[in-house]
Amino acid sequence: MSSINESSALNIAEVKVRELGAACGDEFEILCEETQEIEQGWVFFYNSADYVRTRNPLSALAGNGPLLVLRDGRIAVLPSSVSWQEAVIQIPHEETGWVA
Repeated sequence: MSSINESSALNIAEVKVRELGAACGDEFEILCEETQEIEQGWVFFYNSADYVRTRNPLSALAGNGPLLVLRDGRIAVLPSSVSWQEAVIQIPHEETGWVA
């Protein structure tokens, strides 16, 4: 199984974040300073582009879970109903589940 690096993982996450934003007519951006590297890969947090630029809480997203990019390049949108740490444990790594 091949493994990707953090730069490749960031590229994968950025594509997904653009897709998520476009799906709701908005623009989202990765909060790079909040990225967490874990054993399985990288957890990327994102918010609206307006919030990233202004830090105005009125522009912030609510209810969006972070993205997990696995070391093999698969990506999962984590739920926001539990902590990201708990969500990572629940990911069905060997099944299709949430992982695209």
